[in-house]
Amino acid sequence: MTIDIATSMRVFTAVVDAGSFVGAAQRLDLSRGMATRYVAQLESHLGVRLLHRTTRKLSLTEAGSDHYQRATQIIAMIEEAEGSAARASDGPRGTLRVTTPAVFGTHHLDRAVAAYLRRHPGVEVDLSINERIVDLVEEGFDIAVRVTRDVAPGLIARRLAPARLAIFASPAYLKTHGTPKLPEDLRSHNCLFYSGSTYRNDWRLSRKGEARTIRVAGNLRSNTGDVLMNAAIEGLGLIYEPTFLVHEALRQKRLVRVLPHWALDEFSVFAVYPNRKFLPPKVRSFIDFLAERFGPVPYWDVDTGRTTNRRSAAHRRMT
Repeated sequence: MTIDIATSMRVFTAVVDAGSFVGAAQRLDLSRGMATRYVAQLESHLGVRLLHRTTRKLSLTEAGSDHYQRATQIIAMIEEAEGSAARASDGPRGTLRVTTPAVFGTHHLDRAVAAYLRRHPGVEVDLSINERIVDLVEEGFDIAVRVTRDVAPGLIARRLAPARLAIFASPAYLKTHGTPKLPEDLRSHNCLFYSGSTYRNDWRLSRKGEARTIRVAGNLRSNTGDVLMNAAIEGLGLIYEPTFLVHEALRQKRLVRVLPHWALDEFSVFAVYPNRKFLPPKVRSFIDFLAERFGPVPYWDVDTGRTTNRRSAAHRRMT
């Protein structure tokens, strides 16, 4: 099994300096489990025990003391070399490997990547559209852009923007079948739902502390949001989807929001990466760029009338 020797040495010296795995994890912005894993991998690689572990304290073995001294010198040289290279560079460079799910990737991240590359021509981006949750370390990705509620333990995440859900339908459908006034009215409508979701055809709504879950039914389900959105535009039924998917259809009035005074589930768009402390410039600059481009009030909500036009104008200038 291959391991990152330099990072393992950094974690090991941090554990010694902090006197605990918890303290080292906090310094390096890692989980305690990840810090323990790095040290265990280093010990396995060297074939020696570096630390005596008890329930009360940690102490260095003889081999650990020797390795700590050498590792400290090596890390200092690595940091000096990294600093020298960074000073010599006039901006982020190298290949940036990014993974993201299809809906967000094809509706937003693709254009964001193009804009980022215009700003940083020294970077090359390898963008992988992938519905599965990839192992960033094992598969060699620098960053994942994910739409989720929670990020897996052991990874670092920066929240880029909210991802709000709402119910939508075409004006033609509502003219023919009527507009739902209450959540219970959804039961009498053709509701198209996302088969890849945990809630599927259980649509959750809340208002002023009151929560309701409505079991809906319809004649179309799909694991692709675009399929459901296009069917709704064609007047087939109602959909329960994120605003970042439908914002163009809303702006063009091909879809309208249903039950607008009821709140639905909210996810977040995260930039996810393995380690915060040793981020190369290409990764840090890309995350900062996405945070600037999307932000706490993303343009897909601005364009659907949820906020003021001032932020929308700022987005147009940025693109």
